[in-house]
Amino acid sequence: MTATPQQQTYQDRIAKIQEALTNGQIDQETADQLKKQAAEAEFGSKSFDINEFESLLGRLEGSKMRQQRQKSVEGRRDIMSQGLASMMSNF
Repeated sequence: MTATPQQQTYQDRIAKIQEALTNGQIDQETADQLKKQAAEAEFGSKSFDINEFESLLGRLEGSKMRQQRQKSVEGRRDIMSQGLASMMSNF
């Protein structure tokens, strides 16, 4: 299995950090911070944007309410058409 160029870049960064730690150029805390930064750059930050979530939730709720309203309108049409058909069959 061959690594993609992006994966190779990430692996190279981690290897360089480990090498600098082994050579005594940086301490363990700095190495951990650099590894965390490299991981966030590669895989994305674990931060959570509550405003974006609330915006998406609002859009979903609005969509669900519109669907329910449309379902109710169609249900009333069906009831009216069934009643009309029933009346017509009695004649």
